[in-house]
Amino acid sequence: MRTLMKPLLLSLIVASAQFAQAAVNPAYEKVLTTDAPNAKDHPLTGRYQGSTILLQTQKAFDEISFPAGPATEPDYSSNKKFSKVQKAEGTLTRTVYVAPKGRSSLEVFRNFTDSLGSKGFKPAFQCDNESCGPSFKSLKYNWNEKRTHVQGEGYDVNRNRFVSGVFDGAKDLRYALLQKGSGAATTYVGVYAALNSGGTMGDLTDSLSDRVTVLVEVLEPRAMEQNIVTVDADAISKELAANGAVSFYGLYFDTDKAVIKPESKPQLDEMAKYLKANSAAVYIVGHTDTQGVLDYNMTLSGKRAQAVVDALKGYGIADARLIAKGVGPLAPRASNAAEAGRSKNRRVEMVLR
Repeated sequence: MRTLMKPLLLSLIVASAQFAQAAVNPAYEKVLTTDAPNAKDHPLTGRYQGSTILLQTQKAFDEISFPAGPATEPDYSSNKKFSKVQKAEGTLTRTVYVAPKGRSSLEVFRNFTDSLGSKGFKPAFQCDNESCGPSFKSLKYNWNEKRTHVQGEGYDVNRNRFVSGVFDGAKDLRYALLQKGSGAATTYVGVYAALNSGGTMGDLTDSLSDRVTVLVEVLEPRAMEQNIVTVDADAISKELAANGAVSFYGLYFDTDKAVIKPESKPQLDEMAKYLKANSAAVYIVGHTDTQGVLDYNMTLSGKRAQAVVDALKGYGIADARLIAKGVGPLAPRASNAAEAGRSKNRRVEMVLR
């Protein structure tokens, strides 16, 4: 009897393992073996053989802060940060690749860095595991930090689930910041690779098990195109008289922030000019697109509206004439399905009371 138990137990273990492997969500497997819609390899980096593009976002002009030193403080600390960052602006491409099973993070990572080295890129900072610092993983790509996510266009519900969870089970971390050129002409590439093992997101985590995921970020120097037309005081007056509201796209905020950027001054000047020439009381209304959580966008749009009100008060406009409101994504001007529409929905409006 005892001699039969061991083979039987072994068979049960093997069968259990086979069942667990077969139980991986087939919808997730399809995502992991198909490139994201409209995604393509950046010509500077290419891809590791057999990999697929899981996520990608491309911006004609954006800013990024690359880690250029280890992370400080443990995960639970509210003071955790990178000891040094390299900030840059220009054309930004962020791509998350998923490598075939059975490859190490070192192998995949080294393929990227060696290839970039052959093209003249030099390391500005490099680390692995403990040398990256205790909170590197949560600072670089965190399920709860939208600003770290790679969110492309045209994703179905299954691919969208990977946006927050792709590095949840990350182990054996590898990171390098490489650069080529100097001064304002510098091109930067960040490569962050990790092997997925464990994690907290159920069958999504299971589908990534034993796969290396790689975040490749390429920043190429480029001046921002000046495409926004400032709405002057006369146009504001005419639009309010005709429609009761006017939209402004020349008020700039950093992503996920409510601090008005200096380049917003021409538009603020014209808004104040109109208000000084007229006695109208108005609402200043903040709008967002649908990216992210509704409650967060409602709060952010309200804070941005209040920032505009505070700025206009600085021109001597009476507080009683200005009321700030935020409506988040609830009053779109266009479809949120593509970036072209979302950019129209991210705005501030002046509405007659």
